Amino acid sequence: MTLSVAPERAALETPVPQIIGGEEAIGAATFPAIDPSTGRVWAEVTAGTPADVERAVSAAAKAFPAWRATSLDERQRLLWAVAERLGSGAEEWPVLLATENGRPIREAGLIDVPTAAEIFRFFSGVVRDLHGQTVPCGPGAHVVTSPQPLGVVAALVPWNSPLISVAHKLAPALAAGNTVVVKPSELASVSTVEFVRILQDVFPPGVVNVVTGDGPDVGRALVSHPGVAKVSFTGGTETGRSILRDVAGRLAPTLMELGGKGSMIVCADADLDTVTEDVLTGIFAANGEVCFASSRLLVHESRYESLLERVCERADRITVGDALDPSTQVGPLVSRAHRDRVAARVAAAVEAGATLRAGGVEPDLPEHLREGSYLRPTVLASPGGTTSASCEEFFGPVLTVESWADEDEVVDRVNGVAYGLANGVCSADLARAFQIADRLESGMVWINTWFATPLGQPQGGVKASGFGREGAAATVLEYTTTKVVHTSLDPTRPPMWT
Repeated sequence: MTLSVAPERAALETPVPQIIGGEEAIGAATFPAIDPSTGRVWAEVTAGTPADVERAVSAAAKAFPAWRATSLDERQRLLWAVAERLGSGAEEWPVLLATENGRPIREAGLIDVPTAAEIFRFFSGVVRDLHGQTVPCGPGAHVVTSPQPLGVVAALVPWNSPLISVAHKLAPALAAGNTVVVKPSELASVSTVEFVRILQDVFPPGVVNVVTGDGPDVGRALVSHPGVAKVSFTGGTETGRSILRDVAGRLAPTLMELGGKGSMIVCADADLDTVTEDVLTGIFAANGEVCFASSRLLVHESRYESLLERVCERADRITVGDALDPSTQVGPLVSRAHRDRVAARVAAAVEAGATLRAGGVEPDLPEHLREGSYLRPTVLASPGGTTSASCEEFFGPVLTVESWADEDEVVDRVNGVAYGLANGVCSADLARAFQIADRLESGMVWINTWFATPLGQPQGGVKASGFGREGAAATVLEYTTTKVVHTSLDPTRPPMWT
């Protein structure tokens, strides 16, 4: 696969292959990769089949015994080498990522590439602390535990931050001694394939494989395969439910990082200058296509109009355009179909009583971008929070602003949605903020900030937002099972058979 980066666009000269057992495999059929900035095809990707899944799982299973036997210092060395390899391509990755899913190139360079590299550095350190315990069970026994790798892990990666997501899955799974088959989204496959490709001279053949294709065919074949020991999935809640149904028959464990409907509660004493910046970042960064975006803003009634006006004024000034343009602040949504779904949800909310205060329309762009999938940053005013905009995940640059007067009421409204991934509280009174945070049904709660996800801090949700945690030292244990070895030190036995 040869990536040629023209001044204005990226393009691939040959079909994007799958990588199975250390070898590139181009199938008989392909599907198009579409640049969401222009609506044009920029690459053809191999359309994998269930037979390819069978070969990939077999290759991973074959590589597993040798890989699980590698020493912890060797795993540490190789994980660090991956981080270095990512950093060496720091200039090319942003172009590829922006072309693939519409993430503004400045964000891809500032966030995606260094974060993915840092994930591997983090777990290269964590791996040296992978150990069991001695369990005190009395003088007649010596009981020890040890973490054991599971085997072949199926890692299903979403399209919105593919490089970060694949790092979050590969690094801890490999650190624990597992082998992996990665399945990227059909909407953003190329960066994942390229990432796996550059790892092939780092890890032994078969340790990391990638298959490409659609979810109902290739994805389902992978999660349903009896040789897969664990499924790690990041994506939509409904797809997560479908995967759980597929693995239920063989009781395979799963890690699910699913959808969200993040709410930011703004108290009467909050600093509106800081809050405004956090709101804009929370909902419009990454084009709003983030599971823990702050898509609901619940403002105390005494500050409601003031903050709403600030946010709308700033939203109207955001630069929307080509993801490859360094001046672009919000790029295109990942596809026209997704853009149309988001726009339809905005229209439904307005029909139900929300007021469109900013955006909600396609921007006026140059001719060569008019087939792209753009939507201006959108702000809906819904003081009572009674429309679908307050409970549905839009997964786009759409903010719903609500009003509240009573603390119990606002907590009930936040907890009333099906999701529980990330919420926030903004207040000058930290004691009050902690009290509110403690009452929120959420895997993550931010106080006076948003999007703070340093490595070491567990990431994950509750309720319909999934289960399991990524990004922390304990994540390695998500990819292990505990073995107990009990040694008897007492030769006496009870007289049961005399």
